[in-house]
Amino acid sequence: MKFRTHLPKYEIGAHFLTARTFDRAPFFGDPACARIFCEELEVSRQKYHFCVFAFVVMPDHIHLLLWWDRDQHPDLTISKVAWAVKGLTAKRVVKYLQDRVDEGTAFVYPELRQVIEPQDLPHRRNWRYKVWQQGAGYDFNAYTPAKLSQKVAYIHANPVRAGLASTPQAYPWSSAANYAAGGVGESIAFAHPHPVQITPYTEML
Repeated sequence: MKFRTHLPKYEIGAHFLTARTFDRAPFFGDPACARIFCEELEVSRQKYHFCVFAFVVMPDHIHLLLWWDRDQHPDLTISKVAWAVKGLTAKRVVKYLQDRVDEGTAFVYPELRQVIEPQDLPHRRNWRYKVWQQGAGYDFNAYTPAKLSQKVAYIHANPVRAGLASTPQAYPWSSAANYAAGGVGESIAFAHPHPVQITPYTEML
C-alpha cells in the first residue's frame, strides 16, 4: 500500500519516536548495548510488521521513524511498539550489565554505575537497573513528504552534531548508510553493521 499523505495525520502517517535513557546514562555508548537495541528493533519489526524508515541509536537516546499499514494492522499502536522494543532491549542490557558486574569488568562509562540502585538488601540480585526514562517516549506524526524528509535528515545528522562521526553514513548505529547505499534492505557492511532492515520512505510515496 502506498503512503497516502492526503489522509489526516492520526489515520495515516509515520511515527517519529524519541526515547531517552534513565538519567541520560550513556548505555548505548557501549557498542554491545547499541547492537542489542538494533537486534531487538529488528525482532519487533518482524513480529509487528512495521517499516523502519530511519533510526539512530545515540549514547543516551534513540530516534525512530516507523510506519505500518493501518488497514492490515488496525490494533497496532506506537505505544505497543515502543514498549515492546524498549522492554526487550532493557532485559538484555540489564543482563549484559549484571554479567559485567559478576565478572568484575569495569563499565565503559563510570556514569553507568549511577543507575544501579540497591534495594532493601545489599545483594546484587536485589539491585535494580533502570535503562529507560519513564514513559513510552515522545511521539510525533510525520504525514507529508517534506516532513518525512526533514525527520530522516534530522535522525541521520544526530551523530555528526554530537561529534561521534564525521559523516552520517560513517556512524554504524543508524540507517544513514542504507540511504547512502541506495536503501538496500539489509544493512551494508560497515565496521559494526546493524541488523535492521530499512525501508526508505521514498518507496511509500
